[in-house]
Amino acid sequence: MATAGESGKMQGMTAAHNTIRNQLGIAPLVWSDSLAEYARDRAIKLAKKGCRMRHGPSGRYGENLYWASAVRWSNGKRQVQEINARHVADSWAQEGNDYNALSKKCRNGAICGHYTQMIWRDSKELGCGMAVCTDKGQIWVCNYNPPGNFIGQAPY
Repeated sequence: MATAGESGKMQGMTAAHNTIRNQLGIAPLVWSDSLAEYARDRAIKLAKKGCRMRHGPSGRYGENLYWASAVRWSNGKRQVQEINARHVADSWAQEGNDYNALSKKCRNGAICGHYTQMIWRDSKELGCGMAVCTDKGQIWVCNYNPPGNFIGQAPY
């Protein structure tokens, strides 16, 4: 289901986030067109730099990144993978399997910062963008306002 403002590949991104937040009793995120424009610009900049996974300036917004390689055929041709917003959000949500709510920590050796940003209670707005790289890979960026993932603080 698309949220007002979501279009194209981003349809369903807010719903995917809010499904997880709802399971935890956390208020839903609202799609922000201005945040989506910011995320789209970030994705384009990262795509121009070879799809490098580099986070933006810290402090302004929270940020999750997702990268997908191109499909490579035996004849050498490359094609953009068919990936949708639900797939991207679900990949971040899977990190919740490694998050211990009691200790407020991720399992040793695991990553769960994407998950904790998705469920950060104080975040109210979400905006996402995607760009295709020159090698037919793709990079997805979601930004959150206000940001989350502060050391020593629980997400909810």
